[in-house]
Amino acid sequence: MPTVLRTMKAESAATGLRSILIATAVAGLLGYGIQLLAPALLPDGQAYVTFSMYWSTLYLCVAALSGVQQEVTRAAHPSTASATAPTIRSFALIIIAVVLAAVTAVAVSAGPVVFRGPTVALAVALGAGLVGYVLIAVLGGVLYGLHLWNAVAALTIIDVGIRAVLVLTAFLAGWSPEAVAFAVSLPFGLAFLLVWLWTRRRVVGAFRLDVRLGRLLANAAGTVTAAAAMGVMMNGMPLLLGVAAGDADEVVLAGLILTITLTRAPLVVPLLALQSFLISLFRGAGRAVTRRVLSALALAAVAVALLAGAAWLIGPWVIQSISRGQYEITPAMMATITASAGLVGMMCVTGPALVGRNRHVPYTAGWVIAAVLTVLALAAPLPFDARLTLALLAPPAIGLLVHVVAVWRHPEVDPAPLTAGGGSGR
Repeated sequence: MPTVLRTMKAESAATGLRSILIATAVAGLLGYGIQLLAPALLPDGQAYVTFSMYWSTLYLCVAALSGVQQEVTRAAHPSTASATAPTIRSFALIIIAVVLAAVTAVAVSAGPVVFRGPTVALAVALGAGLVGYVLIAVLGGVLYGLHLWNAVAALTIIDVGIRAVLVLTAFLAGWSPEAVAFAVSLPFGLAFLLVWLWTRRRVVGAFRLDVRLGRLLANAAGTVTAAAAMGVMMNGMPLLLGVAAGDADEVVLAGLILTITLTRAPLVVPLLALQSFLISLFRGAGRAVTRRVLSALALAAVAVALLAGAAWLIGPWVIQSISRGQYEITPAMMATITASAGLVGMMCVTGPALVGRNRHVPYTAGWVIAAVLTVLALAAPLPFDARLTLALLAPPAIGLLVHVVAVWRHPEVDPAPLTAGGGSGR
């Protein structure tokens, strides 16, 4: 066994997969629990809308910045002859500077629209949270690159565990909106600090980066773009809805946000957790990839239709029960929101099929087109209900079509690993 592996005591892939899946499941359940408790424990619709829009804004940014972790993971390799500490440090500081500049620009130009509450305090909370997440993304990427799976799992568990305790305390104690925002944001930095203190000796001097700083930044920009588009479709809808709603009634808006939050999480999050598995499945499918994708989509379409029907029948009652009668939603809108979540989930099936076939350009294009069309639909000069219905259904359907056409047209793209100069990404 190479010395570097003995030094790092890298865990086996099987152990790592189990640890990460357990951590992901626990994190998902705790996050979903917070979303279920929020409408019942927050005092009114305005407080719930402020909380939901802040949560959506934060996690939309987190989804985008997950591209940073992806690129660091790709670039970091075990090595005892490493001199890349200045590079990774400079990379993190540049990303942090860009993030803080973006938060400041948003707060100054559109603060009252994005932050439905004390703008300065919420912007500071957002900045603090994103700085913490950048540190987590860089550290997590290095840990993935070194195959330190248990440390990756610990990073996830510690973050979400601290957040669950702080946010539940904030809800029960009736903290102000800005205090709740800090309770949501600060766990990123605290989790980074604790895991860094634990893993520092196993990380420092144990890895190298296969690219220089400029290329690392350029590659990260690409992964962040694709991740941001996915984040708009998965985490960003409450934020976009709050911005587009204008002077819509807070109770109606709260009901819509609650419904979108509760339907997208169980339909989309499990598929996100299976992305690597689906990539490996489709990568080895050869010419059968089209048949596998279409079969999966056919099954998904039947499931989505059944879920939308169930949502029509019992969804309004579920929303009333969870919110203790504060919020209502019509059966038609409930079914529409459920169908939209299903379409986004289906894109989480076609996406891995394209990545597994080295088709990164149409993969990214599908998500970017869907995200852009969502924003345009919500800004269209139509009544609010019509805009919302259009934004929920048309963009993911068109993004899904882009993916399906790309899979259909090139079913036998060589799935072999890319060489240094290979990969057309057609």
